[in-house]
Amino acid sequence: WGSHEKWKEKFTELTVYDGITEINEGVLEQFLNVKKLNLPKALTRIEKTDALKMLLHTNDVLIHAAYGSYGDAFAQEYGLRFLPENIELGWHRDEAHDESTKLVLRFYEDGTMDLLIDIFTTGISAGANGGASLDRPMPEEYRPGCTVEAFADMFPARYYKQIVNNPEVKVFLAREAERAEQKKE
Repeated sequence: WGSHEKWKEKFTELTVYDGITEINEGVLEQFLNVKKLNLPKALTRIEKTDALKMLLHTNDVLIHAAYGSYGDAFAQEYGLRFLPENIELGWHRDEAHDESTKLVLRFYEDGTMDLLIDIFTTGISAGANGGASLDRPMPEEYRPGCTVEAFADMFPARYYKQIVNNPEVKVFLAREAERAEQKKE
């Protein structure tokens, strides 16, 4: 890619696809108008340069990555805004009713979060599929600083083990506690 290629100036959001583990020097620096970087969990290294640091800060780039990932650490190291990936809290299969339910903690750029309850079930007639997606606020009893066990207790028991054993949930709760402490100061 040469510096004369103007098509790169049109991109404000870049997505690094899963499976890519490293980004070498000069790759990101070519996208002068980048505002948001979506980084996969598989990423383990971005070659850091002064030019990249300047670009990221000049453009106030938002890093979108999983809690506890390299992208998360990169955002913290560079002091960049961070948008966590959604966290799948749990998955439940109800064989008796031929229904599957997924519980997801979703995050938004404005700093808000909510819960998605995604239900999939087969229909009554052959070939009919149905279900629902329900948006719900965080449980009223949720308070930053709670333990992972207390957080898991806010949801149906079928999700407890999945939530307690999810490393992203642990990082999320630790960060929420840090933010709550900073607000007190």
